[in-house]
Amino acid sequence: MIRGSFFTNDGELIFVRDPEDLTRVVQRRVGYEAADMVRELVDKATREAQIAETDLRSYEGVLDELHSAIRDFEDVPQKLDALAQKDRLSAADRKEIRRLAEMLRGLLSLT
Repeated sequence: MIRGSFFTNDGELIFVRDPEDLTRVVQRRVGYEAADMVRELVDKATREAQIAETDLRSYEGVLDELHSAIRDFEDVPQKLDALAQKDRLSAADRKEIRRLAEMLRGLLSLT
């Protein structure tokens, strides 16, 4: 948001509360064409800010998904170590290895 104050070249103090205040000053001091340029710049900046905000929300959502997937892996090293220590694997152990492998595939698909 545009807000502030400034002195003009002739010493007048100008207060700006919003983009339209600035546009009116430019129109009065410089002309209509310059004011139209300021309006275009304000509109473009507003659109770009909205796009950036949307992108940020999207990236935050993806990051949350990745954090959640990573948290699911906190105990995987211990499980794999325990399975690696066994001389023989049972059907349940093989099933656990397949489940862990599937979890890894799922995490890799998020990247």
